[in-house]
Amino acid sequence: MSEMSALISLLVQHNTGNPEKVNHILKVCSLARAIAVEEGLPDSTVLTIEVAAAVCDIADTGEESAQVADMLLLNLGYERKFIERVHGLVLKNANYEDICGIDYQILAEANFLVKAYEKRLDKESIVEVLNTVFKTKCGKQYLCDMYAVSRRGSDR
Repeated sequence: MSEMSALISLLVQHNTGNPEKVNHILKVCSLARAIAVEEGLPDSTVLTIEVAAAVCDIADTGEESAQVADMLLLNLGYERKFIERVHGLVLKNANYEDICGIDYQILAEANFLVKAYEKRLDKESIVEVLNTVFKTKCGKQYLCDMYAVSRRGSDR
């Protein structure tokens, strides 16, 4: 079993009886991986993004999610330095200010792509986030295509 398969299995077990949360986690994880790969990032960065996306919403708050993630990742044998980076990303999750690092950027974009749907955001709100938060070419394209919106001042 791969590292990600083992992690996903643990996440599903941790969220027994909560299919909404499991679906949210899997959607964010899939989009984050797709964006990271499309942006041509190294495998190690893709893994960091994918793992952070998988654990970022495992609990009710960022702090709780970070603590649960630490425990799960330690049990799966991830290295301390890797866990610390994931921990930092999880704590910042869903904060669209002061985004630093491509891994955090992609996590924020993937999370918004899913939350915009789940919260039924209007197109005006989606365009505002597109123009202020999204930086990756792939993330922008996914957002424009998924929600049939365009960036201000351009046709896409």
